Amino acid sequence: MKKLFGYIAILMVILSLVACAAPTPTAAPEAPAAPAAEAATAAPAAEAAAPTAEAAAPAAEAGAKGKVMGIVMPNADHGFTGESIKHAEAFAKELSAKEGFTYKFLTAGETSEQNNQIDTLINDKVDVIVMWPINGDELRSAAQKVMDSKIPLVIYDRLITDFEPTVEFMGDNVTIGKMTGEYFNNYFKKEIDAGETINILEFKGDLSTVPTQRSDGFKSTAAKNFNIVQAFTTDWQRAKAMEQMETFFNTSSQADIESIKAIFTHDDEVVLGVLDAIAAYKGPAKLDIRLVSGVGARKENLDVFPEFKEKYNIDQVTYAFSPAMIREAVQLGADILNGKTPSGLILGPTVEVDNSNAEEFRNNEVYKIRYSLDN
Repeated sequence: MKKLFGYIAILMVILSLVACAAPTPTAAPEAPAAPAAEAATAAPAAEAAAPTAEAAAPAAEAGAKGKVMGIVMPNADHGFTGESIKHAEAFAKELSAKEGFTYKFLTAGETSEQNNQIDTLINDKVDVIVMWPINGDELRSAAQKVMDSKIPLVIYDRLITDFEPTVEFMGDNVTIGKMTGEYFNNYFKKEIDAGETINILEFKGDLSTVPTQRSDGFKSTAAKNFNIVQAFTTDWQRAKAMEQMETFFNTSSQADIESIKAIFTHDDEVVLGVLDAIAAYKGPAKLDIRLVSGVGARKENLDVFPEFKEKYNIDQVTYAFSPAMIREAVQLGADILNGKTPSGLILGPTVEVDNSNAEEFRNNEVYKIRYSLDN
């Protein structure tokens, strides 16, 4: 009998040890979503780090895992949109792999096509839509459908007037225009102080809100001495700008051609078209174009700053407007998927680049990120 009690006691000790060693089953916590400012640059090591229970709870509740982002953009009809598409798709791929959402990437050549794409994304019940409208006002109804469907909407670059989406992100076009006007004032200070009229040409991009804002900004700061002799709409095309400049040379009097002192453009590709026409001009007029402005701060443009200064005595100024800014719109979409609530109008920074700091600007983060996909 004593032996029996001894065996029972030993068995109870063994069972108690097994019970102590067996872990209680618990669900593995999900890694927390990276903050907005860090999401694009979070190190892989940070993803692998074990989160605390407090940090894991919000991510598990509002994380992006399993959700869907729709991205709607214009076709690559010129260099800027082509670069933007590359950056948007690369960044969406990077974020989706990191945060667990999927995305549908769509491009279109016409607003009617974008309208159809929006309808498709609504029917697919995506969780957020990032839209770069071809023409904002023509997509008002589609945008309203998105909001009526309770799908958060991020609008990029070309705004829809009198319409409030979830959040908007764009370059600061008004400030770009204002800074261009101020630059022209300083450059032609002597002529302005003397009360002279300064004839200039303007080359716009298209009829969207972007050129309107840049033109309005310019007129708000530029001295009244500046007289816009003629304004052109280029569709952001280098070839079209060249053709328009050549037409001006071929149809204007020698006196009118010689009166043009500066050219105000809305895009660096357009600048190159204007410069192509200037370089090819063989007419009788003695050109006196001293300053050409652009927007973009592209490598191709910075590369020709010294050449046109040396050969034609033309100074240039441009305002950094990177295609990589589309990453910010995609990031806002990811933030929304992660339960954040961005709102209002967010403006990208503006950097002024001219002959004096063009080489230095190549070390600026705006420039480096823009060309990071070329490596």
